[in-house]
Amino acid sequence: MSELEVLVELQELDTRLAQLSHRSETLPEHRQIVELRAEDARLGEQLAKITSETEVLRQAQRDREAEVQGLEDKIAKSTSALYGGEMTSPKEATALQNEIDSILRRQAVVEDQIIELMEQIEPFALEEAEIEGKRTVGGETLRDVDQLLAATQTEIEAERRAVNKERAEVEERGGVDLVALYDRNRNRMGDHTAVGRLVGTSCGACFLGISAVEIDRIRRLPSNEPSECPECGALLIR
Repeated sequence: MSELEVLVELQELDTRLAQLSHRSETLPEHRQIVELRAEDARLGEQLAKITSETEVLRQAQRDREAEVQGLEDKIAKSTSALYGGEMTSPKEATALQNEIDSILRRQAVVEDQIIELMEQIEPFALEEAEIEGKRTVGGETLRDVDQLLAATQTEIEAERRAVNKERAEVEERGGVDLVALYDRNRNRMGDHTAVGRLVGTSCGACFLGISAVEIDRIRRLPSNEPSECPECGALLIR
């Protein structure tokens, strides 16, 4: 076996590392998390708007409830004065009764307003509850997806460590010169595959066919002398 086999092993391991990085970056959970967070933000904005509108109605309801309480206090006080034996003048008693009747009428009006406000608040409250329910479900889903992503990333990282360990062993076995040759060609090739096997008359790096003349020239070279693919420039190992 040619000592140049080390170059193929290094390329295969680096290809695996690149695939692991690509897998890590393109896991569907990344997109799911972005979508779930965006949906939660949208629901949050919707809820804030509804809550703001509802709060105006609820404050109006509280104001009228406070007014009703004040009216009830006035009625209780006036009724106590009217029937407590302190009132001796029929004219004053009539005036006080008229005042009580006026307060009761106002109380009835305000209580009707409270009912109307409650009726207006009800659909908003139902919508608030629905949105909060959706956000709760979305939050639970987000936690599940986060956990799944973390578990998958842990698996990928474990595999990455194993590949890096194997790569270090191959580098040690290959020696400084071959590793330097491989590194130079990787830098030269950039994102393209730096090393490939010669498979029949095709390059294992770019999978393109090589002319018969070039194949003959390459095969005449010593087994430990690397050659380049005339199509892509990758080192060819025979």
